[in-house]
Amino acid sequence: MRVFLAIEFTGEIKEYLYKIQQIVKKHSTTGNFTNKENFHLTLRFIGEVKDDELNKLKEVLDHILLNQESFQLVFNQLGEFTRKNKKIIWIGLQSNKELDLLYSNLEERLEIYGYQKEERGFVPHITLGREIILTEELNKIEKLAKIHKVEMIVDKVSIMESTRKDGKLTYVPIYVKRINSKP
Repeated sequence: MRVFLAIEFTGEIKEYLYKIQQIVKKHSTTGNFTNKENFHLTLRFIGEVKDDELNKLKEVLDHILLNQESFQLVFNQLGEFTRKNKKIIWIGLQSNKELDLLYSNLEERLEIYGYQKEERGFVPHITLGREIILTEELNKIEKLAKIHKVEMIVDKVSIMESTRKDGKLTYVPIYVKRINSKP
């Protein structure tokens, strides 16, 4: 199975991201837009794993989340990664020490279990779409989207399976580890 580690979003947050995505869509000629149900924050893509590896990943989450407290994410900007003349459009997050520490602890623990550290730096983002060709500059679209610094409490981390159901890409949580709430 093909898996990744992620922070899942509530239905309310997915709806908010979907509304912003629709504004981006309105100002593009083409693109492969993320299904609303698939919105998430990837912490680490793993790839193909067997059952024994899945157990290792569960141990990694159990260990790193043992002393982790819940924390808040704040959505704050539209961003893009450019590939040739097409773009990956995403929503970024305010700088966040707890998220950075969670990612760092995850990378260290994964390395202990034999996974190579990510070479790219961690750029926390939620992908709205890939292969997008915009009709407007991104900063103009961002003004139209009026990103309101929406906040969300992170209280769990999930191992997600990337699979196809009825020909549609679907992300399914196969292991969810709760985070301790702040007192």
